[in-house]
Amino acid sequence: MKTALHFQASTPVCFAIVAAAALFQKADAQVLRDYRCKIERVATPELPPNRQLDLLVKNYVGREFTVDRRTGMMAGALKNSYITKPEVIDHGSDDNSYKVVTTLRKEQGVGRGSNVYVLVVSEYKKGPAKPFTFVENDEVFFGSCVHF
Repeated sequence: MKTALHFQASTPVCFAIVAAAALFQKADAQVLRDYRCKIERVATPELPPNRQLDLLVKNYVGREFTVDRRTGMMAGALKNSYITKPEVIDHGSDDNSYKVVTTLRKEQGVGRGSNVYVLVVSEYKKGPAKPFTFVENDEVFFGSCVHF
């Protein structure tokens, strides 16, 4: 009788442990699937005609970059880490976007200015292509990412 009571009392605990392990395993699988992204368009605060926008379109549209989902580090045509490290604030899910933020304060760089980098990938969107928005100060890049 004592053994049966012990088993019944531990059953909810075992179920909770198994459920938590499954949840963490799914989260880990999502985190490890990195992104390969292609830039499709660019925007600046100034309306065309705009020399800065023309240069950005020429130099970036059609180019690619990758994102390490665990660290948030971007490499390729767009980067988000020069001195400071990115901070992943949401790894994304069926309900939320993947979000990573990097800041560089004036005193952290060469003393000439500050920078803000924000990447949002719509992980919740159905299908293999996930739309992204990347902001580097006042320049905005749009495109799509796929897992690889």
